[in-house]
Amino acid sequence: MMKCLYLLLNREPSSNRHVFFELVLSTLAIKHGKHMTIAEKIELAIIPIIGLCTFYIASALPDNIPAGRLFLAVSALLLFQSLLRDLWLLSRKQKDEETNGIAVQCMCIESTVGFTGIIIGGVLLGSGIGGPVSMSNWSWGILVVFILSFGFFIKDFVFEWSPWRIRRDKNHMNIVFTWKK
Repeated sequence: MMKCLYLLLNREPSSNRHVFFELVLSTLAIKHGKHMTIAEKIELAIIPIIGLCTFYIASALPDNIPAGRLFLAVSALLLFQSLLRDLWLLSRKQKDEETNGIAVQCMCIESTVGFTGIIIGGVLLGSGIGGPVSMSNWSWGILVVFILSFGFFIKDFVFEWSPWRIRRDKNHMNIVFTWKK
């Protein structure tokens, strides 16, 4: 199984036809069982609790929400989850650890998806495209659990564009983003 994951994550850039499918399968395989840290297990356990809390407070949330506003809220939730995780990792970092970043042409997928969602939500909201979305208490709870789970599963992945590929980099907090090689 580890050999399959190694081949999957270190394949040639020309074989990117089924990137999303491979990304999901490799993430699920990597996150299974003993490969998870205590912090990851805690985060995974907190996700359904937050979903349940959202279900209980959903009566205070709107029953009908414009599609653009919903897109903005979902993207902001994804970015907020990423921010909290990064702050946690920074607080746990050793003081004597080397923190010099390396310049790489890559971006975190979680942040990219969240930022792109903010832009799309703003365009939808500003242009008035998309009608209201009906949301029940269950819908709010399920949506929050889905978004937080999605963020958890994509948190360790970055995409590079020279050569174009998606790879797992668990410690990509020390990467300094650059456009030039």
